[in-house]
Amino acid sequence: MIYKLNGIGHDSNSYLIVGKKNILIDPGTPATFDLIRGEIEQITKNIDYIINTHCHYDHAGADYLYEEYFNAPVIICDKEVNDLKNDTNTTVSKLFGSKLIAPKEIIPINDIEITEELKFCGIEYIETPGHTAGGISLVCENSIITGDTLFAYGVGRWDFPTGNIVDLRNSIAKLEVIANQKNIIEILPGHGEKGNLSAFNNAKLFL
Repeated sequence: MIYKLNGIGHDSNSYLIVGKKNILIDPGTPATFDLIRGEIEQITKNIDYIINTHCHYDHAGADYLYEEYFNAPVIICDKEVNDLKNDTNTTVSKLFGSKLIAPKEIIPINDIEITEELKFCGIEYIETPGHTAGGISLVCENSIITGDTLFAYGVGRWDFPTGNIVDLRNSIAKLEVIANQKNIIEILPGHGEKGNLSAFNNAKLFL
């Protein structure tokens, strides 16, 4: 089961996957920690893993708080482990007037044990660079969690550090193929409302 936890203000949407393991996707910023944690605890008292679709502060800024509270490691694309550890320009934390505090345990998503654990949970990760170089999307059940790669009615920006419009276009094309192959019904984006397969046609208006 996938629960959508709506982002507030500039915060990203968060998603809670409850199943063989409980996984929190994109915790958002510290400002909404108490609120989102409260929503989570109405569903489950345990989180096994935290996954970031990319390292931007509005998605990953609260990682360290959830890691400490739930004793859960953080998983991110190997290309952005260093960014998350060292709050590089790629996290864009300065745009939010903040400094990103790194979680203590960061595991690259291509770690063999993690990849197998995700498969066990029925989750497949897809590398989808473009918004950032280390962007990922997650296929779960009949949905794709797309981070800031694809929204219901648009696409993520490509003018932030490590962003690239060609990569973004290719990533969205890749997701469209996967969505059709796997009979995906829902697009679960990093901001805004849920979408459906019409999101791919909407994206082409921006690319």
